[in-house]
Amino acid sequence: MKKDNNQVYHSSIIQGLKVLRPNTSTHGENWIYATTTIEMSAAFLSGKGGDLSCQVGRDISTGKIFICERFKDSFDYRYNNYSGSIYILPKDKFVKGKTGWDEEVICNEEVEILKEIKVNNVKSYILNLIEEEKIILLKYPNKNEHIPEDDEDLVYRGIIWSRQFGRDVLDDFKKLHPKLVSRIEEGLKNGKYLDEYIQS
Repeated sequence: MKKDNNQVYHSSIIQGLKVLRPNTSTHGENWIYATTTIEMSAAFLSGKGGDLSCQVGRDISTGKIFICERFKDSFDYRYNNYSGSIYILPKDKFVKGKTGWDEEVICNEEVEILKEIKVNNVKSYILNLIEEEKIILLKYPNKNEHIPEDDEDLVYRGIIWSRQFGRDVLDDFKKLHPKLVSRIEEGLKNGKYLDEYIQS
């Protein structure tokens, strides 16, 4: 699809929508989220496991979107047997700089959808983008250069999220990254990253 600078993109597991309405988000705001590129939106057609399954970002050296497996076969874990749609939206309804992530834009009012791209097989759709060299897939244990080899970024998330949302968040770590749980528990016990948590 030819890029249109007047458009942004929102992915959803729900197909057939005509309008999008704001919902209370993890930021505590009533927002609609969208991305500035269709490739980035495609990477979020399934959020199963989030950063614990596949890290999504932009590779600095190539400028391309990357999907990095955080454990063996986590690409399949996240994307296999899922369907959804990418909704094309008017860019002028959205603003940048509200979430701390340059790829993300938000809107706080109802938005009429310009076009829907139905994706009946998310895994195949993303694999096609990888084949077209629009997305880079890093198979475990390979990592993007900005992801630490020892998975300390996930330990950090486990510690911060536990303080923010409670210890139930560790259930996902126990399921997907059991080897990191003791490091998270030790970090919580010793007050690790406490300054970062207070500042957030």
